[in-house]
Order: sequence, then structure tokens, then C-alpha cells
Amino acid sequence: MKPWLLLLLVGISLSGCGTKFVYNNADWIAIRFVEEFVELNDNQQEVISFAIEDASVWHRREEIPAYIAELNQILLISPSTFTEAQFISHEARWRQFSTQLLDRFYPVVTLLIASMSDAQVEQFMNALRVRHVQFKHQRESEDEAELIALYKKRISENLEDWLGPLTSSQLKVIDAWASDLQVTTPLWFEYQTQLRVELIRLFSQRHNPDKLAALLNSLLYSPELFYSDQLYKRIEHNSTIGRTYLVEVINLMTEQQTQYFRDEVRSWRDILAELLD
Repeated sequence: MKPWLLLLLVGISLSGCGTKFVYNNADWIAIRFVEEFVELNDNQQEVISFAIEDASVWHRREEIPAYIAELNQILLISPSTFTEAQFISHEARWRQFSTQLLDRFYPVVTLLIASMSDAQVEQFMNALRVRHVQFKHQRESEDEAELIALYKKRISENLEDWLGPLTSSQLKVIDAWASDLQVTTPLWFEYQTQLRVELIRLFSQRHNPDKLAALLNSLLYSPELFYSDQLYKRIEHNSTIGRTYLVEVINLMTEQQTQYFRDEVRSWRDILAELLD
């Protein structure tokens, strides 16, 4: 399940050791994250640092105020009359924010890939393969009933994060929601294999700017192109019913849950406002 209204986009790496510290040291954190897959040289680290430093000015000036404005709109929601159309509108706005971030960093991602040595490509692919194998080993032994139970647990926990304790009526909706979900986990194993194939193809063209741009654009902006037909249909099904059931849960919110939710939204809004100082 996607977090409600994609609000977690607002909280990218903003927990743990302090919001401002994380935000102001985003370049260091990004480099450490990338180096979990591949060791960067000094020039590549400088490229990342410069890109994030440059983007932070734009992000503070244009994006954070837009996030705050959207959160203010979310605070005006009346749960009892909230509709799927409203949900889709808010969801589209957060997707737009995500795309704008991707647009900003797309050139530097292209530059980094083009600069990778054969040894770095091999190191990256090996690290990715290990992660995919670990994910498969964690999940492949679970049957459909176990996976549905896991989905139900995640839905409940995500909603409780935003609403507080759920009512019996809401829990019944979640039971129906989980029962209607179509299991996708085994199909993600296939997608991960296909993703590695596409990445090998991309890396083989990293010194050809036009081909690299075309391949990277597809992978980053249209990952669904590499889903199997079955995976794509199941994701669409789960997204469609997810919106319906989520709106039903929202319509059942109590006054206490509404206050809890608004307090959570205000908390994120205040965190973002602090970053503007």
C-alpha cells in the first residue's frame, strides 16, 4: 500500500538524527547510499555534492513552499465527504512533486552512469543481484495466505500511523481490502530479473549519449514498461481497489482520528517550514 496521499515523499530521510542535519548533509547521505552499491571516485563524489547543493536552493525556493501549500489543502479535507476524485487529485499532485525531483537529478544520474568504469559496473550489478536474491529468499517460502496477512498488517500499520487506533468498522474494511488484493510478490522476482537485464543493456550503452538517454528515461520514468502483463494488471487492480477501500476508511474516521491526522499533517508542515529558515 502506498502511504496515504504519498505524504511520505515529504519525509525523505528526515527522521533519525534531526531534520535540518539530514537535509543540510544530503550530499554526504546520498554518497553513502550510492556507495552501498558501488565505490565512487573523488570526481563522482564531487558531481553528487555539487548537484545536491545546487538543487537544495531550488528545492527550498520552489518545492518546499509547494509542499506546505498542499499540506494546507489536505488539512481542509472533510473525512466524511471525502471522495475518490479528491484522492486522485491529491495523489497526482504528490506524483508531480516526485517527477519534478527526478527531472532535477536526471542529468546528474546520466553523467554518473556515463563516467562509470567496467569495474564499477560489475560491482554495482553484483551488489544489486545480492539484494534481489536476499529479497527472494525472504519472501519465496511464503504462501498466498501468508502474503495477504502481511499486506493486511502493513495496511493497518500505515493507517494507524496517520489516524491512530482504528475502529472495528475500519478493521472490517481492511479485512475486505486485504482479501481483494492480488498477490504480486512472486511477479516482482521476475521483474527484478528483467531489471538487471535492462541495466546491463543500459550500462553497455553508457558511452553512447543518445542511447543511454533513451534507456535511462524508460527505466526511471516508465518502469511499468518492464513489468510482465500479469504484474501490470495486478498492480492496476490493487491500486484501483486500494483507492476505493482507503476512501471508505477515511469516510469512517472519528473526530479523534480526524484530530490525530491533522496533528500529524501539521507536524510535517512544521518540519518543512523549519527547513525554510
